Amino acid sequence: MLAVFVIGALASADWAPVQHLMDRFAFLPKMAFTAGTTSGRAHTYTKGGFTMSTRNVMASASKFPAALAVAGAVQAKHLGFDTPAHAVFPWWRSDPADNRSAVTLRHLLTLTSGLVSDDFSSCGMPCLDLTPPPLGNATKYTPEECAREIYDRGPWRASPGEEWSYHSLHLQLAGAMAAKAAKMTVGELLDTFLLRKLQMNSSFWLWQKTNPHLAAMLAVLSEMEADAYTTYPALVAANNVKDLRLKFYGHYSMCLYFECVAQPWSQACERAAVHADPGAFGYWPLINREKNYYLQLVVSRHVALPQWALKLFHIRKSDVAALPAECVAPLRFSLTAPVEKALSLPGTPMPPPDLPLNLSVICAIAAHYHPLEAEVPAEAAVPEGEAALLGRLRSMF
Repeated sequence: MLAVFVIGALASADWAPVQHLMDRFAFLPKMAFTAGTTSGRAHTYTKGGFTMSTRNVMASASKFPAALAVAGAVQAKHLGFDTPAHAVFPWWRSDPADNRSAVTLRHLLTLTSGLVSDDFSSCGMPCLDLTPPPLGNATKYTPEECAREIYDRGPWRASPGEEWSYHSLHLQLAGAMAAKAAKMTVGELLDTFLLRKLQMNSSFWLWQKTNPHLAAMLAVLSEMEADAYTTYPALVAANNVKDLRLKFYGHYSMCLYFECVAQPWSQACERAAVHADPGAFGYWPLINREKNYYLQLVVSRHVALPQWALKLFHIRKSDVAALPAECVAPLRFSLTAPVEKALSLPGTPMPPPDLPLNLSVICAIAAHYHPLEAEVPAEAAVPEGEAALLGRLRSMF
């Protein structure tokens, strides 16, 4: 979804080193890969039956596309980034004694609204619960009702702007807020400012017509290269001055990472403008705006670990959910140099960061541990429709 260049044909280059890395990466038996420049797509590689036409649920990589739809409402002047939530929702208090009164759209998009939780998903909110069949609780709530539930029951533990916390609730509020201001449903907001605008005609959010889980449930089909920045040229991908590192993804704000890993935020990070949006199932899109190229690792991977590994490495079961993306990190960072060489780009590639040794060991165990693993099957083996996709997601948790 981050790739923003028109697909085209480029002269052949030496992609053998890139393909060799992917062939021997045991953690990903199924994957698709593309890379290109402003001139178009330069190379595509697939293995294990996973292709660029496999329908893929993007998990956390859904956040930036959803944020683009919200930014579209801002561009259309339905509201501003500094519009307070209480100016949109009549039930949201404007009492200065209540910290929630100071929450703005910017706080929500920078994940600094004051909602703080260790749960990086739905934080126990019933309106985002996947489990009740056939479609979770999505059909039982409107987006505004879900927003009200988050307002009433959410983990409000900090003042707005003071603490960054990565989970789904901020964006769920932001989407409902933008839709309310624009006098649209959230589904109409997504269609108007993202899907139709970028001609993503085969893509959709699960439960888009009712209460879509904006931060996690975008399903895409061969539309992962869309020119979002040309559509919204004024959008600032990250503007939070706080030092927001999350392991080896980089600095995060406005629902997108600056891939400036294992170092403090600096002007050099800003100039490099390497934007990435890895998702929990391993999908990893990236744009290097300084060198004008993109790459995508398109995967959907579930991780299971044996009990002895959980005990040996002191891994909480709740942490296992982050491993699909974390275990893709060694491949992603190994690809920088050979991809830039194949694209004949100038300059010295950024060296890969040092990843923890125990991560490599854990990922090696996960790569070869199959009894409890629930791989997402190829699209050809899966019926169409939201219920089928949701069934696949439930099997992964």
